[in-house]
Amino acid sequence: MKPIVVPVNFSENSANAARYAADLALSIGAEIQLLYIFQIPMSMSEVPMPERAFEDLQGSGREMLDNLSHELFRRSRGKLTIHSDMEIGTVEGQIEKYCKEKEPLLVVMGATGGGLENVLTGSNSVRAVRHLPYPVLVVPEGVRFQSMRYVVVACDQEDLSAGLPVATPVLQLMGNMPGIRLEVVHVLREDESASEFTMAYNHWKSELTGLQPALRIVRAENITEGMSEFLEGCGADLLVVFPKKHNVLEFHRSQAKRLVMHCAVPVMSIHE
Repeated sequence: MKPIVVPVNFSENSANAARYAADLALSIGAEIQLLYIFQIPMSMSEVPMPERAFEDLQGSGREMLDNLSHELFRRSRGKLTIHSDMEIGTVEGQIEKYCKEKEPLLVVMGATGGGLENVLTGSNSVRAVRHLPYPVLVVPEGVRFQSMRYVVVACDQEDLSAGLPVATPVLQLMGNMPGIRLEVVHVLREDESASEFTMAYNHWKSELTGLQPALRIVRAENITEGMSEFLEGCGADLLVVFPKKHNVLEFHRSQAKRLVMHCAVPVMSIHE
């Protein structure tokens, strides 16, 4: 199985995301690849850094990476396979290069604030990977992994026509977990037909193997209000979105911020 890549920076939020990733990996039988990107301080980039100072910084990074790796190994009671790597360069460039080499099942990162806000509007770290051709799971601050019981897939008719998420391995794995509930949610606007979306959904569902998601159509005057009301008390363990042109969640930044006030669950962003 392909690994789960977890970029870390040793903040508490980053460590929390690593713990979440470790618990998730253990539940689906995946391995963990911890990645620390050592960035040369800007104040030192214009002049050569003393070799001893450079080695000390590298050593400190490696020590923290090893400590985190050992913590996750103990957390899994020795059942989880964990690898760790340290790269030198920019966050964006090195994550992209590393993922091309590892071809991960999933990239897991921590982000302060609502997970969906960071997928749509972006913190620095999430913005660096938001266009990677791999699923990116953003873990909101303080959220801990619980066994996946309810996964919400927010999509539109265009997503279904494109076959998403039929060919998404990580969703296939989650869909096969015991007791999981997978639900496709669509906000029906005034200019859309419920029967047309239902037909597209039934055709898409007939091509699935193993997965048997339910359908929930939410009627609302606009997408923001509809998703906000649905997410506020639905109790989902994971929200899956497909950021792309004309996607149901691809709207103005101010609207996105209103939506994520009620979204405190991890958000998985899957690109075409």
